[in-house]
Amino acid sequence: MDIKLQKVSYAYAKGTPFEKHALFEVDIAIQSGTYKAIIGHTGSGKSTILQHFNGLLKPTGGQVIIGDRVIEAGKKQKNLKPIRQKVGIVFQFPEHQLFEETVLKDIMFGPMNFGVSAEEAEKRARELVKLVGLPEGVLEKSPFDLSGGQMRRVAIAGVLAMDPEVIVLDEPTAGLDPRGQKEIMDMFYELHKKQGLTTIL
Repeated sequence: MDIKLQKVSYAYAKGTPFEKHALFEVDIAIQSGTYKAIIGHTGSGKSTILQHFNGLLKPTGGQVIIGDRVIEAGKKQKNLKPIRQKVGIVFQFPEHQLFEETVLKDIMFGPMNFGVSAEEAEKRARELVKLVGLPEGVLEKSPFDLSGGQMRRVAIAGVLAMDPEVIVLDEPTAGLDPRGQKEIMDMFYELHKKQGLTTIL
């Protein structure tokens, strides 16, 4: 799934006294199956750009093209759910997204929310927990009993469980020690190679 931003501008709190421009006519083209990184200083608009990739934010100028969908400034958008299933975002501290009583339920939540059967969601969870480098025994534990690095892997498995074509990672190594950072980055590269995921850091 290709993603393009064409002259995309974005302002927070548009039309209010607190209006703040974060993006100014940004052009980006990301081809399906590639591995890309967006870099810049704190406050340069990286997270704002990433949230346009699955329609969490809608441009205040220009247009975002995600596969065959066009999100254009000033036009109402209906049914963005399919885009959010195909473009999974892992936020800067994904462990803050965990909320279920067990790891298994947490990973199953996303796919079931998109209409996948409980049986299929559980099958995905059992496969993915191994893929992200965790023992199957963690599935019955509370996610809040795990280490920070393990919690992050569970949150990533929850995004992967929705079977996305594109995975967007907002500073995925923030707060991890050097070893944890290397393990997480190696894991993303392996997923990119094995599953052909378009990967955007």
